[in-house]
Parts: sequence; structure tokens; C-alpha cells
Amino acid sequence: MHGLIYFVVPGEEKEDALVSAEDMVRDWHPTKIDYYTMPDDDHFIERWGEQKIVDADSEEGKKLIRELIKENRKVLLNHFNRAKELIEKGDLANATYHLRMASGHPYFMSAFIDASEALVDEKQIEQMRKHMAENEKIWLVPVDIHY
Repeated sequence: MHGLIYFVVPGEEKEDALVSAEDMVRDWHPTKIDYYTMPDDDHFIERWGEQKIVDADSEEGKKLIRELIKENRKVLLNHFNRAKELIEKGDLANATYHLRMASGHPYFMSAFIDASEALVDEKQIEQMRKHMAENEKIWLVPVDIHY
């Protein structure tokens, strides 16, 4: 199964962002995903069409961030609620599964600020900015993952 996941990464240029995103997705391979393709790869383009690396400060980037956060929060809350129901029924094994998925598993989340932290709040991006060089921007890099 394939998924399109965005990595929120700093970089001076798009090329820097592409490298940073690939470094992050490599942390998942081969333990959480089978393989991945980057947006400049023919297989990626064949599956998803032309997808841009987006400057987070552009209008398109701001809109995409809002959509990704909304989607991730929905997934997060669904898994938390399911875990709560299962805990109340005494089914701790299955509740644990849903808590793991809610913690940012790439099968369910659509954007990450690092390999283990899903994007769920714009404050995460502001926190990233505090640790960036003055000449860096924040980029949204789409990656095709297969799991």
C-alpha cells in the first residue's frame, strides 16, 4: 500500500529540503516501510503526478500546513478515542496498538516534522524556526512510501 507523506524540513533551497526529507524517511526504512520514492523520481511522478516541494511561508504552503494538521489531528483523536474504548473494555493489547498509531505511525499520519513526530500543531513549526539559520526556510516535501 502506498501513502503520500509530507516532511516539514528546514533548508536554504528546495534541494536542501529534498536531502533532509530523504534522510528522515531513511530512518523508517526498512523497519516501518518497505520502500519510498522522492518527488523527483519517475515512479513517484507515475503514482502521484507532479507534486511540488512547497515553501511553508507561501500561501499554498500555509494552506497545506492547515490541511495536514487537520488531517493528522483527526487521525490522532480517532486512535485515542478507540484506545480509550478498548481500555474501558479491558482490551489493553488492542488499546496499545491504537496508542502506537496515534503517536505518529507513518501508516496513518500525513505529515511529520521528524521521523518520529507527526505535525499536529503550527507551534511545532514555530519551534523549528527557533533552531534554524537565518537564511533557511521551512519546506514541505512530499514522499511516496510503501508499507
